Amino acid sequence: MKTVKFLNYVFVVALGFFAVMYGIDRFGNNHPQPQFEETLYTEEFCKDIVGFNDIIPLEINMIDGRIASIEILDNAETPRFLEKVTDDNLVEKFYGLTPKEAVDLEIDAVNGATFSSNAIIKSVKTRMEIYDAEMNPSPWTWQLIGIICCAVILCVLSFFKKK
Repeated sequence: MKTVKFLNYVFVVALGFFAVMYGIDRFGNNHPQPQFEETLYTEEFCKDIVGFNDIIPLEINMIDGRIASIEILDNAETPRFLEKVTDDNLVEKFYGLTPKEAVDLEIDAVNGATFSSNAIIKSVKTRMEIYDAEMNPSPWTWQLIGIICCAVILCVLSFFKKK
């Protein structure tokens, strides 16, 4: 009986260990990203980021994990401010960057359109931060799953032990 109990605990520890190792291997190493296209929107995530008049919703197109294009959607900004932003090629400065690179990019606001350009920069960076977190969950997630699996199995084993 003691041998069976010991083997059950060894099994639980091994299961937890492999869950942790899988998590580290899967998310801790840089595996190549799958090739895909995806469209992201900022409006839902950047409701508190305001330009001169209101929020500036953006459509961010991602290809293979990099920013391919950014489109400024319908908004309440003064057209001459947004014209200055587009003339300065502000959004193009993000093209080709990964989400992490976009968040870390040091970029200045456009003179004469400071509120609008700051809102666009902050919206892109905020959305990329959220996107990066969604695409690259922490390896600690898998470690937590391993611990929970161990705890559940130990509870089940202790339940059967009482009978």
